[in-house]
Amino acid sequence: MHTGMGIPYLNTYGGLLGVQLFFVLSGYLIADSASRHPLGSYAWHRILRIFPAYWVAYLFVGFVGRRIAWAQVQDNPIAFLLNLLNLQQLDPVALIDFDVLSVSWTLTIEVLWYLLAPLIVWVGRKRPWAVLLILLAVSASWTWLASTGRLDALFAQRFSEIQRPHTPGQIQLFVQAGFPAQALHFGWGALLYFYRDRLASVPKWLPWAVSLALLALLPVYIGLTPFSLLISGLGMAAFMLAVLGLPAFEIAPLAWTGKVSYSIYLLHFPIIVYCHHKFGGLGAANLVVIGLLIALCAAVMHRLVEAPGMALARRITRPKPA
Repeated sequence: MHTGMGIPYLNTYGGLLGVQLFFVLSGYLIADSASRHPLGSYAWHRILRIFPAYWVAYLFVGFVGRRIAWAQVQDNPIAFLLNLLNLQQLDPVALIDFDVLSVSWTLTIEVLWYLLAPLIVWVGRKRPWAVLLILLAVSASWTWLASTGRLDALFAQRFSEIQRPHTPGQIQLFVQAGFPAQALHFGWGALLYFYRDRLASVPKWLPWAVSLALLALLPVYIGLTPFSLLISGLGMAAFMLAVLGLPAFEIAPLAWTGKVSYSIYLLHFPIIVYCHHKFGGLGAANLVVIGLLIALCAAVMHRLVEAPGMALARRITRPKPA
């Protein structure tokens, strides 16, 4: 919409599949982190990894960018607090009236996974399939209830209190994309972690075949069943398994992008929207400029906020000399 450009298939489904892959990858990495670190150390690393950069991005874009006013905060301090705690996806008013980054709903999902992961790891060490079946039941039940409108009444009162203009798509996103619906994606990632040694012997062609089949057929089966997004999530899990089987290699620009990816994630949409409204239609040439601006802002925030936060977590959790 803001670029005037599009890539076939990815233009329609890229956002959906990107989020699902992000959740599957997080399921794998956070299961690994929760397995290797004591609970206190795990908590400090997660808190200082996510919140400092998020607070800087949220408060700067919100108040300097005039997306939030102090009077608004005074009228609804709980909704503002939920945003500071990264729990905005639990409340329609918090998510829509106080949204400034446009991607922060996924961070609520992520934070809830951080809270659940130690328990998942504790159970999953002995019964990983039991964990997956429980998460499958949760996601399938929530998805079915949401698709049939049976959950709308739970949030109707809060939706009626929203002040900003909003669309049915935002309401649908809130109800149908909540943490229970996404839990299975994390479960796939955790299962890949628990069975990583056994899965190394799976024929290399098999996960590629499963992922390509499920993802290529997405335009066919999406909407035919309320569980279509759970099916595409399985495709992304198979894709991740296929990628895990590739030999490791490093390309410097991609490695750098991975290092600052969280800052890019937080800042990219506000920068794109700002430039669109400031300079009009973007086009190919302007996209290059905007890409460089996003990279510059992300590099600064990583250097000044992210890296010090991670260094502080390492200092706090460093074993003390005997």
